[in-house]
Order: sequence, then structure tokens, then C-alpha cells
Amino acid sequence: MFELPSILTADGLLDKAFGRAMKATAKGPDRMTRARNLAVARVGTAGKAIESTLRGYVKGFPSLERLPPFYRELVDVLVDLGQLKKHLGAVDWAAQKAGEITREYRRRIGRGPGADIGALRREAYGRLSSLVRQVSGDLDALVEARRALRKLPSIDPELPTIVVAGYPNVGKSSFVRAVSTGRPKIADYPFTTKGVSLGHFERGVRRYQILDTPGILDRPMEKRNRMERQAIAALRHLAEAVVFLVDPTETCGYPLDDQMRLLEEVRALFPDVPLVVAENKADLEGPSRGHLRISTLTGEGVIDVLDRVLSTLTSRDPAFALRSASP
Repeated sequence: MFELPSILTADGLLDKAFGRAMKATAKGPDRMTRARNLAVARVGTAGKAIESTLRGYVKGFPSLERLPPFYRELVDVLVDLGQLKKHLGAVDWAAQKAGEITREYRRRIGRGPGADIGALRREAYGRLSSLVRQVSGDLDALVEARRALRKLPSIDPELPTIVVAGYPNVGKSSFVRAVSTGRPKIADYPFTTKGVSLGHFERGVRRYQILDTPGILDRPMEKRNRMERQAIAALRHLAEAVVFLVDPTETCGYPLDDQMRLLEEVRALFPDVPLVVAENKADLEGPSRGHLRISTLTGEGVIDVLDRVLSTLTSRDPAFALRSASP
């Protein structure tokens, strides 16, 4: 989802900066002038490398205030927005300070006695090193934040979204595959305990996305951790409709009564979202609770469920029909 810059540790950044400084060259009419110009060039090169790299890290992270609500909640789940802002603020401060130190020592070396050139260069290197090490923990935190944010799903908050819920093994991923064009992406996202299926389909000129929710909606609320609870909250920003699948044959490994209790919980979680219930595995000829019967194995009734969902959306909100018909 996010294209974030690679982030070096404090040691890596210092190696980069001083490595570049060693390659600096300088000219001058005499030995003393060349030595002075070389020291100025090396301090300038090292300082500029540190300053520009740190500023690049800050600019490379997305504007947290401008993120869509869905992603803002997920980012908060993964890295804690408050802490991330603090780390970015510390790195931004260090970038500014690196520029100040660099300008100070370039000026002092350029004006100081020849005997002080080497000592001032070493002093500048020492202050730059101390500065970078001062934000070492912040850099490490940004490394971890980058690793987490790069795994976020590429979900488009602007597309109408159908969320598929239900217990494990009731056929949620199979349903997503059955109604999606092509093979949906299935991956382990960091806000779930299992893989998530994300697919897309089109009706007329309108494109939709559909995703299942394993590891989030298949546990009692009291057993869910903070990450799972906030992920559910994030899904509320996306879901324009919910398809709830049950397995009346109980071959999924869960009693039907438990599944129905989860259904009521999902209704409570998404009180303002249209919800369509479908009984999967109709090919096994199990009992029925009177809901739509489908088989994701044979395809029986799958499109009917999708039609019901879209019909529910348009009947509930006439403006949705206009959105669906527009490019």
C-alpha cells in the first residue's frame, strides 16, 4: 500500500555519511588551503548526507492527518499514531540540527587557524555522530513502522466494499473467489490472525471490492485483543454491505447455534449496514434456517446472493444506484 523509503539504523546512516565524506576532494593554491577546503568539504558532505537522509525519511511517510479513516485506524493499530508522530518529530529535529552543526563547523574551519583544522573536523564528526545516536531509537522505530505499513492491504476506500463474515471454514474465501473476476489476492495482513481474501468484480461500469474477515469476526468480543477490535472499527469505514455465511451442515467444525450468535454480533457491529445471510454447502443437503442457500463449490445461488446484496444497497439508498451507474 505505502511506498516508504528504506530506513537505515544509526550505525548505517553514519557509515553512509562518513563514507561519502571520505570521497570528497578539494583544490587550492597551496597545501594549507587544500587541507582547509578538504576539511570543509568533508564536514559538508557528511552533514548534508545526514540532514537530507533524515528529511527524506520524514517526507517519505504519508501525511497521517490526510489518510482515509480506514487506513488511519489501521496505522494506529499497527504502530500507534501518537508514537509514530513523536518518532518522526525527533528525526525531523535531528535533520534540522545536523544542518546547523554542519554550517557552524564549515564556517569555523574556514576561518580558524590552520592548526585547528583537523581538530575541528573531528569535533564536527563527533557532534554529528552523537546527534544521530541520540535518535537511534527513533530510527529503529521507523524501521519497524515501515515494515508493518508496507504490509497493509491495497484496499481502495473510494470503491464500494462488501465484507464477507462468518466462522472459519464456512466458505468465505471461496465466496470471494466465486464472485470475483480472476483470482483474488490472499495474504496475511498484520491486523488479522489469518489470511484475508480481497477480490474485485464489476457491474455495468461500476467496480466493487469484496473481502473476507478471518481472524477478526470469528472470536467472541471478550477474547479479542486491541488490534482485532480496532481492525473491526476500521472495517466499519469500508463496509457498505455485509454477506454473512453460515454452514448449517456444521462440517466447518462449529455448531450452528454458535454461528447464529456470531451473526447477531455482526448485526450489532454493523447496525447501519445492509446484511444478507446465506447458507453455504447446499450441495451437502444439510438442514436450513430459511436463508438463501448456496454452494460455493458448485456455484449454486452465489450470484443470487450478490444480486440480493446490490439490490439491498440500491433500495436502501437511491443515491447508491446513481453512483453504481456512473463511471
